[in-house]
Amino acid sequence: QNFAQLNTYTQQLNASTQKQFELLRQQLAELDAETKKITTTYQQPITKLDAIHQRLEQLENSTKQLNTNTQQQIQPLREYVTQLNAYTQGFNKNTEKQLEEFKYAIALLQTEMQNLAESLTQTEQRLSQEVAEKVKQPQVKITIPTPAKPQPQNTILHIQPSEAEKTETTQALPPVEITPPTPPTTQIQKSKSLSSLRGHTERVVSVAFHPNSVAPEKRILASGSHDKTIKIWRLDTQENRTLTVSEKVNSIAFSPDGKVLACGHDDKTVKLWDVDTEREICNFIGHKEKVYAVAFSPNGKIIASGSQDKTIKLWSLDEQKEIYTLTGHLDEILCVAFSPNNRLVASGGGERDQTIKIWHLTQDKFLTLKGKSGTLGRIYSICFSPDGTTLASGHQDKIIRFWDVETGREISNITGHNDEVYAVAFSPDGKKLASGSYDGNLKIWQVDTGEELNHITIGEGAIYCVAYSPDGKILATANGDKTVTLVNLESRTTQRYKDIEIEKGFD
Repeated sequence: QNFAQLNTYTQQLNASTQKQFELLRQQLAELDAETKKITTTYQQPITKLDAIHQRLEQLENSTKQLNTNTQQQIQPLREYVTQLNAYTQGFNKNTEKQLEEFKYAIALLQTEMQNLAESLTQTEQRLSQEVAEKVKQPQVKITIPTPAKPQPQNTILHIQPSEAEKTETTQALPPVEITPPTPPTTQIQKSKSLSSLRGHTERVVSVAFHPNSVAPEKRILASGSHDKTIKIWRLDTQENRTLTVSEKVNSIAFSPDGKVLACGHDDKTVKLWDVDTEREICNFIGHKEKVYAVAFSPNGKIIASGSQDKTIKLWSLDEQKEIYTLTGHLDEILCVAFSPNNRLVASGGGERDQTIKIWHLTQDKFLTLKGKSGTLGRIYSICFSPDGTTLASGHQDKIIRFWDVETGREISNITGHNDEVYAVAFSPDGKKLASGSYDGNLKIWQVDTGEELNHITIGEGAIYCVAYSPDGKILATANGDKTVTLVNLESRTTQRYKDIEIEKGFD
């Protein structure tokens, strides 16, 4: 309707303008004729010049009237164009919202299709197993004799055991003496294997070891805090250098060569710093909400970032720009991790999503991991094992889960924490897993057995991040009490069921 009215006004304006221009042409033609007469017969009386002057005044008045009429007719046209622009902007906003909802619907559909495929596969395997068992069962009717009325031997169908069955052990198993398990003991002690790094004024939420931190005199650790600073520590002297940023730091990560430090911030950016010069190299802008997690690819060419805006972005260090956006989660992204072979990115979602997704970067697809319990809660932390075959995750429901990366199935889980598990990290050899929880407890587990090897009470605040040194001899924790705790694993004996607590004020 707006376009129809606009067309009508345009036609009326054209018709009126044509009439005015026609009158103007006639007057110009008369003026031209008079000018020619003056040029050819300049001897004529000067009175004709007055007539020309009058004609010019009439022409000027006609032009002014034409401008006034044109402005009056153009004004409604401008109003309709303004209305049309407002309608177009509203349409664009609604379309963008519908597209966002459509993306979420597609992600849900993909997850449900994956679940359906797994269910069909399980059903098919179960049916195949049942059919195979029925086919193997011999259709033989066996009559068992009763002691009261023995039957002749030739009336009983005897099934002779095979040679293989004869060779199997037929002796009774020896009696087994079951000893009740000894209740776990708690040992409280002051340990020289623990030390703290102090200097932050707000909670410390992320720690990362420099990849070349092998020799004791070269061990370097970075810590990121909500006090808007990143501190780079020399562990032998406990001296630090401070990088000051504009917003809270949520996550930090060293590049594989240790030359660059990446950090995710509340201001929706990912910043890169030169570790040696302490200068900002690059500031990646693209997320619409806070950046909660950052991770370097093992080859050092790509950074993955997870955000409150429900997306994961991949950034190129060489080109210093965004190269891809991964969408599929239905809530904020709390953690991201690269696989050792550079081909996979794992991500964990918030409470309204409760899924872990493994993104196949070379195949443009993702795998959604579903646990045995059905609900996972928030996924606070994920990490790949050094060989890349297993993924560990820490959850809101106080459980640590292990996943098969290839199939996406839950292998096992550990239920030893009494509060939400905020952090998990594999040891460099992949045999142990460290975990930190909201209640300030650090635990070390044997991966293959799930056995608890160590239990250390760090403090009253939460443990937001744990990290092993490259040689596996030092374990660092980022704490809610504004400190970083260092655990010297070399000077500790690994003992099961032993709790080591730090006395208040111990440094």
